[in-house]
Amino acid sequence: MATIIATTPLGVTEASRDLFSHSTISRRFTQLNIALSKYIEFERDLEAADCFDLAFQAWTADAEMARKDVLHATDAITASPLERLEDRPLKCSAQLTRALIVSDNEVEFAALHRLLDSFAPLFACCASGAVGARVQQMLETCHSHLDAIADLGEFNDPVAASAEPRSVAEPDMLIATCVI
Repeated sequence: MATIIATTPLGVTEASRDLFSHSTISRRFTQLNIALSKYIEFERDLEAADCFDLAFQAWTADAEMARKDVLHATDAITASPLERLEDRPLKCSAQLTRALIVSDNEVEFAALHRLLDSFAPLFACCASGAVGARVQQMLETCHSHLDAIADLGEFNDPVAASAEPRSVAEPDMLIATCVI
């Protein structure tokens, strides 16, 4: 006869309270990071391409589609309601990303990009636990993508980067939106 012995430790089948689960915003933010990396890749391809190359038109179309994907992802995040406190820096970073991508000139871009350092607490997650750590990792990935975008020729003008913005309305409006 067999003896019945419980070999599964108690509590192992219960869900852990310290696991990361996606919110709507964090799931969309992951898609934003993917779209940003594609956008950067296609823009770098364009910088290295010769306009007389037969594939140049296809590369331009790819870059424009990647830009649309980034803007679509930022719009989806901005339209989503906050489900938890950790979603706020994700939403602020998405708003900043959109503002950077659609900026009209290098001066505006540089002013917006400086917000990452000037208002760092708005774009960081200080929560502890698995959710806070995962959100901070997503934010760091996004911010490194934004730094890579700043290095692209389209947005990189050394003279404009050191100049003060003509209008601070755009950065002020973005900060006001994030604080609310």
